[in-house]
Amino acid sequence: CPTIVSMLFATVPKFAFFVALLRLCITSFWSFFPIFWEDFFCICGLFSLFVGCICGLGETKIKRLLAFSSVGHVGFLCLGLVSGSIEGVQAVLFYLIIYMITASFLWIYVLSLDVSSTSGSSLLTFADVIGLGRSNPLLGLGVVLIIFSLAGIPPFGGFFAKLNIFVGLVDSSFYILTIFAVLTSVISAFYYIRLVKIFYYEKNKNWVFFLPLTKGAAIVLVLSGLSIIMFSLCPNLLYLLSYKGGLALFSI
Repeated sequence: CPTIVSMLFATVPKFAFFVALLRLCITSFWSFFPIFWEDFFCICGLFSLFVGCICGLGETKIKRLLAFSSVGHVGFLCLGLVSGSIEGVQAVLFYLIIYMITASFLWIYVLSLDVSSTSGSSLLTFADVIGLGRSNPLLGLGVVLIIFSLAGIPPFGGFFAKLNIFVGLVDSSFYILTIFAVLTSVISAFYYIRLVKIFYYEKNKNWVFFLPLTKGAAIVLVLSGLSIIMFSLCPNLLYLLSYKGGLALFSI
């Protein structure tokens, strides 16, 4: 299924790729950081943020929107590595964990939706998900909270993840990069808020029936949703784990 492939490529490889990249640039080629890695991560981060922000604004397909959102989040991860400090590495690990949980929630949700309407359409555009919040209020609320976390709205886990990136950039005196990242984060929040508006406030002209979630999908959604709520209420545990992960990389 294309959606399963999209979900796997949007979540799992990022963690493995960035961990391998951290090992490569910190432990193997640290001497090249001031002359190569810093500019490399800076250019990749700016380009990814620009593409994810601008291309996602006019998108009407949900899967493509999530894909462009994924590109934007890669930009934040690259900017977190620009400083080359342990705080930057800690911010990247924190961001990776939060992003993997939230992205898995949304992709599993999109994967599990099966829309049957009078026109026989499938879940492709924003028009196909009108009324999701009203059809299942509890699940709709969970999806909205996850969307707010991806947008970086406080006090959700995504806000603390982006805040760590911003703090690491400011501490390393990358003020222009910080301003650009904040602006793109604010602009990209528009298409997240637009999803919430469509879920709750748009009216559908056709009859739409959403099938119940499977047991496996429900378990994944509950676990990922509770994890985000836990990290939002008590982010210190994840801070500690990501900081120890950063220390382990620098001590090798």
